[in-house]
Amino acid sequence: MVYRLLMFATMQLTELETIISSLEQNDQILEAQVDFLKTVANRHRLKIIMALGQIQGEMEQRDLQKIIGISKANLSQHLALLRSVGVVHSRPAGRVTMLSLKYPAIKEACAMVKDVIARRASELMPATGR
Repeated sequence: MVYRLLMFATMQLTELETIISSLEQNDQILEAQVDFLKTVANRHRLKIIMALGQIQGEMEQRDLQKIIGISKANLSQHLALLRSVGVVHSRPAGRVTMLSLKYPAIKEACAMVKDVIARRASELMPATGR
């Protein structure tokens, strides 16, 4: 019995050490994830991601401005932040700027977050009705 407890404690310690080591090795990735999440945690920036995610290919910046409903200067600031964390790709095309999501998986990640929030809200609704 004591042997089993000792083996169990040793296994748990080994697993803990593995987790700690993994987190330490991925510290830079964790910081990048924090920066990414802070950047997309904004109503206008999420709208930009969702709008660009609904198209195949690219969208003109002025069309995106109409969709989002903010000034050109404000949109430019949001786009600069999204470019800085690798969410949005832009390229000049004559007198216009064409925009797209740099990685389509970004749209999927935001959709997953939306799904989790919707599920959580539906779990809470019966509790609030009491």
